[in-house]
Amino acid sequence: MWKRAVMNIWRIRIFSNRRAAAPIVHFGVTKRSDRLINYFLTSYFLLGLILTPFHGTLLVAVSVGGLSLVVYYSAKNAFPGSCLYQYVLSVVLGIFMAQFIYQLHGMFEMHFFAFIGSALLITYQNWKLQLPLLLFILLYHFLFNYLHNAGVPHIYFSQSGYLNWRTFTIHILLTGVICFICGLCAFQLHQYHQIQLVQTEQMTKLQEAARLAIVSDKNAEALEEKNMILESIGDAFFALDKNWTVTYWNRTAEKALQKSKQEIVGQNLWEAFPTAVNSAFYRKYHQAMKTGRPVHFEDYFALLNCWYEVSAFPSPAGLSVYFKDISERKKNISDLKESEQRYSDVFHFSPLPMWVVNLESLAFMDVNKATLTHYGYTRKEFLAMTLRDIRPENQLENMQHALDQGSTEPDIVYHRQMVHRKKNGELINMEIQIAPFQFKGVKTSIVIATDMTEQLRYVEAIEQQNEKLMAISWMQSHVIRAPLARIMGLIPMFIDPKTSVKEKRAISVYLVQSANELDQVIRNIIEVTGAGTLNNASENLSEHLT
Repeated sequence: MWKRAVMNIWRIRIFSNRRAAAPIVHFGVTKRSDRLINYFLTSYFLLGLILTPFHGTLLVAVSVGGLSLVVYYSAKNAFPGSCLYQYVLSVVLGIFMAQFIYQLHGMFEMHFFAFIGSALLITYQNWKLQLPLLLFILLYHFLFNYLHNAGVPHIYFSQSGYLNWRTFTIHILLTGVICFICGLCAFQLHQYHQIQLVQTEQMTKLQEAARLAIVSDKNAEALEEKNMILESIGDAFFALDKNWTVTYWNRTAEKALQKSKQEIVGQNLWEAFPTAVNSAFYRKYHQAMKTGRPVHFEDYFALLNCWYEVSAFPSPAGLSVYFKDISERKKNISDLKESEQRYSDVFHFSPLPMWVVNLESLAFMDVNKATLTHYGYTRKEFLAMTLRDIRPENQLENMQHALDQGSTEPDIVYHRQMVHRKKNGELINMEIQIAPFQFKGVKTSIVIATDMTEQLRYVEAIEQQNEKLMAISWMQSHVIRAPLARIMGLIPMFIDPKTSVKEKRAISVYLVQSANELDQVIRNIIEVTGAGTLNNASENLSEHLT
């Protein structure tokens, strides 16, 4: 990465645009110099006031000094984008020199303020500012020296009696040398700052080039990392620009939409998939582009016979689309709905009472129509009840025992016989089948109930009848057999011609006794079986015999 950065740096061409650099330097230099000059001009004006007591020059100090300041600041405010005021300043510094010379009646040392002014102008780094000052000094010295030598009164130029031309020339030449030196310093200072600026600019460009190279490498790495992420995610992904041109297409998108990256990247999406125009995909993508808000939706793509879940995110660059094939999930949901419908049909239209109960609260969560009809409650009443509400008080302990057993064996379908209570208070015997069941995400049990009340009553009646038959069978084998055997034994003796009348009378008595015993047994059988009255066979037999 650093090697590439160095190569990029050496490819950069450095131009020293001094015309562009100068204003940048001068802007800071001028600002600092202006602040310095403000202090010196104020000091000059105050110095003029301080010098007034020597020769009573207050009017000169106020008028000349004040007018100089007005001219300078007026030029500065009138031309804020120009350096004209600096040339005005050069003349103003010369005027203050002349003012001080006049106020002290030609004191020679006051000429040094010309040198101070020339030195001050160096701070602007413009050698041309020395020219107005030098020109003013030249004119001032020439004019006032001439007037002074001509004897014009109140011309205070020099305290010497006479300033000849040789002295004047040397004076001006030395002043010119000072101004030249100050101008040269200003020029060299300006050049130094120019070089410094160019070097700074070059370093800035080098640093910027290095930064851009590093950023470029980082961007390349980030792009490569982003591509790896987009290729590794499970969702299909593609990106579009503002003109619906495909700019990215990952491998999952290739498989899902059956278009390779080579044939789709750079192509218009709607030209590649013309059948999708005016589809939900088309409308949603345009909506995201128009509103700048992401969209999430599901739709069926007829061309591939698949359902897709889509998320599209707009950006200033275009549109990023994530989608995945949810055809299997849609099929599972459809199958689940069909299964739920079948469950609902089986549950609600079953002729047997059925209900779903929450194992924790024992509350009814669903009941079918047969349950409502059988127990007499409305659906609203049932869903506000628990299992305890349909059990008599003496059966609650048995119910809790069954629940405890069911909690230890939660996956077993088991059968129980329970006593339930209808809304009207009638107790019924129910045979229930209980199985674990997931209902709306809650662990429940589904119960199928069969009313065994009539069946148990019938069984009980049969058992009672069987007991009676057993009693009759016993009577037949033991009680009836004895008198009947006697009768059957006596009759042959009674009809035998050899039997005497006396013997027949005795036999008749035995027959009547046996008939009475048989009659009593038959009466007992009738009482046990509950049958209607029978003719008394023994009485008929006794009457016949007598």
